[in-house]
Amino acid sequence: MSTVEILREEHVSLTEVSAEESFSADVTQGLITDPFASAHSVLPMDLVTRLDCLGLRWDGAELVVGAPEESWPEILKYAQENDLKIKLIAAGVHEIREAISLTRSIARSKDNSFDISVSEVGEAPISNLVQQVIERAVLERASDVHFEPYKDDLLVRVRIDGRLRLLVALPSRLSPAVSSRIKVLSQMNIVERRRPQDGQFSATVGDRHIDIRVSSVATVHGEKLVLRLHDARKQSVSLESLGMSGAQLEIFTRMIRATNGLIMVAGPTGSGKTTTLHSGIKAVSVAWKNIVTIEDPVEYVVPGITQIPIIDPNNAGFAVQLRAVLRQDPDVILVGETRDAETALISVQAALTGHLVFSSIHATDSVGAVYRLLQMDIESHLIASSLRGVISQRLIRRNCRFCATSYKPTAAEQKTLALYGFKATSLVRGVGCTLCSGTGFRDRIATYQVLEMTEGLSDLIVSHPEPNEFRRYAAESGMTTLDHEAVRLASEGITTLDEALTLMVSSE
Repeated sequence: MSTVEILREEHVSLTEVSAEESFSADVTQGLITDPFASAHSVLPMDLVTRLDCLGLRWDGAELVVGAPEESWPEILKYAQENDLKIKLIAAGVHEIREAISLTRSIARSKDNSFDISVSEVGEAPISNLVQQVIERAVLERASDVHFEPYKDDLLVRVRIDGRLRLLVALPSRLSPAVSSRIKVLSQMNIVERRRPQDGQFSATVGDRHIDIRVSSVATVHGEKLVLRLHDARKQSVSLESLGMSGAQLEIFTRMIRATNGLIMVAGPTGSGKTTTLHSGIKAVSVAWKNIVTIEDPVEYVVPGITQIPIIDPNNAGFAVQLRAVLRQDPDVILVGETRDAETALISVQAALTGHLVFSSIHATDSVGAVYRLLQMDIESHLIASSLRGVISQRLIRRNCRFCATSYKPTAAEQKTLALYGFKATSLVRGVGCTLCSGTGFRDRIATYQVLEMTEGLSDLIVSHPEPNEFRRYAAESGMTTLDHEAVRLASEGITTLDEALTLMVSSE
């Protein structure tokens, strides 16, 4: 008889489930191979299709299966007849079907691998190779693809959950042809190989439309190209699912419910600023408001909102478009990025004239964002009068929900938790599975620092204090640090303590 364990998880999402195995490459053949056994191949395909079930994790002894509850009786019967030890996880039919579709697509992408002989480096093979790499990167949930030329190899690496991972190693002789193919797609100058260039194109993977930004630079071994992937189907998330603490969410909600003022979101590239901005926009979107966004590029397509892409940054950048938008009778404006003093000044003036303005800015933390505005020569009294608050953020990896395991924290971990004011009898970490490529992590979550402008902080800005003095005053007013919030997420089992401490953003 089989041993069966049933887990009823109300909110398990399998929409993005895919076999995230690491890939090694036979450099001479150019083949992508899979070193991991796939859990989804344990159950027969007719059972998978008929019952909308999918194997999620398999250690050779126990199979974790996701399926709608109405399918459980037949799955249990199959397990008993085949003496199979299983663990059932409740999941919706549509989630399972999307996951099955992804795993099949991944299998097809591997089956269609091809080799390129020394004498055959024509347009068709290179075109297929580039398309295959893009498709594989999309299915692996990659945000970026790096084509890196070296003396002997052309390494293709993908960034998944913030970490680069080797996808395939190709012969170095393919580098010029791959570079030319991508540059043709991006409408870049294929003759120019010494100066940096930028371009863009789109690709279709299944039913997904992917916008791709391309950047090239010259290296000692040839051109390196980086492709940033934007999924046009991506949906914005709710405020509650961002990862803010209860107190932070209350403050942020209070900020966005104001009828005017400037709300800034700070952080480096790829830290999730756009997601936070669109979550705020989504929360204030009502039929009687005219909401306009200016973005480069438009990452989230939102019905009922006017969205303006930056097509030519030199002639119609953020400042030019923002001036035009102010003549369009807006109630709420989202400026994708404050890159220069002109854009910053117009945003401040718009906030002072009765508009609610959202924008992002590159800064190390919330206090740093305030001083970035001062460095742009925005007068301190204008900042004090217009700024509602600043949200700074970073992304950290989530524990893989399919292999997360509780454990008793060590003495050192308990000491670290205590330093941040937390206490936990157990912590959580992923032990590694097929879906997380053995890393124990899957997807990312933001950790936040929320600075709400109070009367005291506004008065302090006018007096031009030193940044550390302003930071201490803000901390006394209740502002926490990014690493403090990351440790909170670790204490709640959302990430690991080691992952949380990679931030180590000082509050001093």
